[in-house]
Amino acid sequence: MSFAVVGISSAAIAAGTGAYTAISANKQQKRAQAELERQAANSPLRKESKSLNDYYQQALNRFKESPYQSAAYQQAMQNARRTTASGLGASQDRRSAIGVISRLSGLERGASQGAVAQGEQMQAQRFNELGRATQMKKRDEDELFDINKMTPYQRKLQLEQMKAAAAGERYNAGLQMIGQGLSAAGTVAASKYKGE
Repeated sequence: MSFAVVGISSAAIAAGTGAYTAISANKQQKRAQAELERQAANSPLRKESKSLNDYYQQALNRFKESPYQSAAYQQAMQNARRTTASGLGASQDRRSAIGVISRLSGLERGASQGAVAQGEQMQAQRFNELGRATQMKKRDEDELFDINKMTPYQRKLQLEQMKAAAAGERYNAGLQMIGQGLSAAGTVAASKYKGE
């Protein structure tokens, strides 16, 4: 067997081996990519917190209540009217009823203003509670977005980048092996041509 035939055969074997390696690696990579994609698609997701949503809704509902409809306000007003009524009932027997009525009216007005101030203070406390509930809900929504949307997106993006890089490497390796095989065949053919 001549040197040229052996050289060309060796070059063909190298090119064939390169093609087989590229095809085999491509199949293995596709299986691995399919498995990675399956794993990425099965990433655990997080559900909304029902208790946090309930807490937020209750805080919002309490904030929306009128301070003048609250039980504390109503009771304070009822006590102020009761005190005035009791004082008026007691003053009917006395001669200084006018002075007593004036004083009772002032006491009722003061109690009423106190009830209003207390109602507004309770409203401010409810507003602060709503603020805390809103912050908690926002943190929970941000975490849900991160776990359920952003992390899976980033994972898929990384997989696509890995696929593109691996495909490029495989392509380059296959071309390099084919080029080496052709180069070897050319060297053998050139040496045969020169009569070696």
